[in-house]
Amino acid sequence: MPSDTVNPLPRPTGVALLRRHLALVTLFVMLGLLGGWYYSGSVPTTYTSTARVLINPSVGNPFVPSATAVRQDELTSMETEAQVASSVEVLSSVHVPGVDLTTGALQRGLQVVVPPNSQILQMSFTAGDATVAQAVSGAVAKAYLANRTRRFDEVNSGRIGQVEDQTTRVISDLRTATAASHRGTDAARSFQSELATALRNELVSLRAQRTALETGAAPAGSVISPATRPAPSRSLAGMVAPVGGALAGLALAYAVAAAMERMRRVVRSSAEVEAAGLQIAAAVAPRRRARLGRRTDPAALDSAVRRLRSAVLASDPRPASVAVAPAATGESAAEVGELLSASFARAGHRAVLVRTSGPATSSGLAVEEGLTEVLVHERLSALEVLLPTIEPLLCVLPAGGSPGQMADVLVTDRVRTVLDAIEAAGNLVVVESPGLDTIEGEAVTGAATLGVVIVRLGRTRRSALVGLSAQAARIGVPLVALVLNRHDVVSLPELVAGDQDAAHGTTGAGVARRLPTRAPR
Repeated sequence: MPSDTVNPLPRPTGVALLRRHLALVTLFVMLGLLGGWYYSGSVPTTYTSTARVLINPSVGNPFVPSATAVRQDELTSMETEAQVASSVEVLSSVHVPGVDLTTGALQRGLQVVVPPNSQILQMSFTAGDATVAQAVSGAVAKAYLANRTRRFDEVNSGRIGQVEDQTTRVISDLRTATAASHRGTDAARSFQSELATALRNELVSLRAQRTALETGAAPAGSVISPATRPAPSRSLAGMVAPVGGALAGLALAYAVAAAMERMRRVVRSSAEVEAAGLQIAAAVAPRRRARLGRRTDPAALDSAVRRLRSAVLASDPRPASVAVAPAATGESAAEVGELLSASFARAGHRAVLVRTSGPATSSGLAVEEGLTEVLVHERLSALEVLLPTIEPLLCVLPAGGSPGQMADVLVTDRVRTVLDAIEAAGNLVVVESPGLDTIEGEAVTGAATLGVVIVRLGRTRRSALVGLSAQAARIGVPLVALVLNRHDVVSLPELVAGDQDAAHGTTGAGVARRLPTRAPR
């Protein structure tokens, strides 16, 4: 028997995993979307006001024309001015009546931008109140200009002081040279006279520089665009919150779906069945609406059974007996056995349904002597205890006896003897077998010519399919799979005489697939 701890089947990932848990994914995505929408609605509205300041070249400013000045130096200097505008030195002097803002709050709400190829600073301040935003942006612009004027005055005053000190030294030297020009030799007097003349010229130049520095002051800049009227805006986080919530829900749904797959370890797709080495003879493909509503799709189920019937009849050699068995204990194959045997009968083939457990349910047959008595009493013929049904070409061999007694007599050789007797009378036999993970199921399937394994997606455990190929080789019977959906409720429809193949276009001649069968005995 296969071990539950061995699981060689590939695990689904990516889109396939999300499609299998579509309802879970939809739920988590909707929850994430609603959570993001709620968060975006809770984010307060902000207001942004902008003031524009024109910077004038001044003493000590990099914009003073020079032979070495290049545009890159000017742009770099403008970026420096932008950093100065948002510095603690400037913001610490900002004061707005009625508004209590710290320097840190001003730095967080302030944004200084330099438009390309310009000497303009755009100072924008964002706040939760429109009046505060407009007042603060205007105050920051004025504080920056005041700071720049002060820096200009400091630089200009320093230069005036330097010129004044130099003037004092020149005057002292001029006095000394003038006094010395009247003493000494002719050469000494001539030298001192020329030195006094040079000092007088330097003194004139220094006085001109001082006059230029004192009278050449220019404004550091001006506000060319007052603080604009703030417009409400939403934060980027608030705008993308719904999308982010949906993506987070999708990621969480994927994680939960992966955890469910790991914990439940059930078969989710036909690809996993094929990976276990089973050939799929037929599969139910329900409409999307039926899958989402977890309802049975009768048309798809009937089509799958007829496809299985056509595949069996088209096999060469055609199997004389078919064992229908669930992949594991806990699942039933009785209803599928009824549908398949009734389908054979409606197709014009004499069929016998052999039960191994329980009375007939959906066909309304009475329970009398059956398979148990035939296996126990060798003189009793199976043909003598067959029961007719409302389908003219279909008979049923009931289980008979008790469940405990049946388990003791289900031996491969003895069951094969019973099936051979029914086949010899020209009947096609369908046997309802217990699960293949039991000794009884292996014995019943081993007595047939072909085994049909019932696999329910979302219910049959993956471990139940492990080793089925080796099990088929051991018992000498090829196994094929009939894949059903988790919520398919199999029930025997009303048996109507006549073949329904023409109505659905699935005749045996139209089936190209050939099922592997054991050679007739």
